[in-house]
Amino acid sequence: MCGMLIYEDSKDRLIDILAQTQSTEDPVFIDCGTIAYAEALELQFLLQKERTEKTIPNVYLLLEHPPVITMGARKADNKLLTQPEEMREMGIHLEQIRRGGGATSHNPGQLVIYPIIDLRSLGFRVVPYVHYLEQIGMELMARYGIVCDRRKGFPGLWVDGERKIASIGVQINVGVTMHGIAINLNNDLSIFGHIIPCGLEGVVMTSVEREAGGEVFIDMQEAKEFAVKSCIANLPANNPRFSRSGAVGGGGKGKGKGMEMEMEMEIGKKEEQK
Repeated sequence: MCGMLIYEDSKDRLIDILAQTQSTEDPVFIDCGTIAYAEALELQFLLQKERTEKTIPNVYLLLEHPPVITMGARKADNKLLTQPEEMREMGIHLEQIRRGGGATSHNPGQLVIYPIIDLRSLGFRVVPYVHYLEQIGMELMARYGIVCDRRKGFPGLWVDGERKIASIGVQINVGVTMHGIAINLNNDLSIFGHIIPCGLEGVVMTSVEREAGGEVFIDMQEAKEFAVKSCIANLPANNPRFSRSGAVGGGGKGKGKGMEMEMEMEIGKKEEQK
C-alpha cells in the first residue's frame, strides 16, 4: 500500500498521528476510500489550516466520491444543463466551492488526488505545480496504454487535444494547496451530461475505459499505489522540471484563458509575489 494511512482507521486521531510525523520531509499519503464530497472538503480545510500552522507534514488524499457536481469560484463557468432539483432526485449532490475553474463532476471510478502541501517547502511555484499534477495523470494514463497531453491554455489532460480525461482545480491559501486533480478511469461519464464541464462549450469527456474500448482492467487500489509513486517521483527534489526554476511547456491544440485560469487558481495570498 506504499505506506498509505487508511482514513477510516485513523480519522478520529488523524491530526495527532500526522503531528507525530511533522518533522519528516516526506509527504504522508492517506487513502480515504469513497468519501462524501462535503466530508472530504471539511477534511481539506482542516488539514490546510494545520499545514499552514506547520503542525503537520505535507499530505495527499487519494479517494473517490459518490456522485456530485461541484461549482467553482468562476460563476460564468458554472453551467448546468439539468435543474438542481432533478439532479438531487437522481442522487447527485451539488456543492458550491471556491476552487479555480467551473462546474465539474465526480463519481465512483474517478481517482481524485487532493494534495494539502506547502508549495515553498517542496520547491514549487504555482504554474509548475499545476503541470506536476498533470504529469501524475499522464503517467497513470500511460500505465493503461492511454496517451494524453496538456492543452495550452486549458488546465487538465486531453486525448488527441479534443477529449478531456482529467480535470484540475486548485485553491491556495498562504502558500498551502487544496483540491487537485480528478482522473477518469472507469467512471460513468453520463454524469457530465448534466453540466458544461469547466464551462467549455462542446467539450467531450472521456475515460481510460472508454479510450481502451472497455478492454482494460482497472483496479482502483493499484491505481492509487501507482499514483503515490508518481507523486513522489515528480516532486521538484526528484524532478527539477517542476521546481521553482524549472519549466514545463504546454502542449496540444487551441487557444484559451491560460493566464486567467492560472491567476484564478491563486485564491488567497498569491505565490507569484514571492
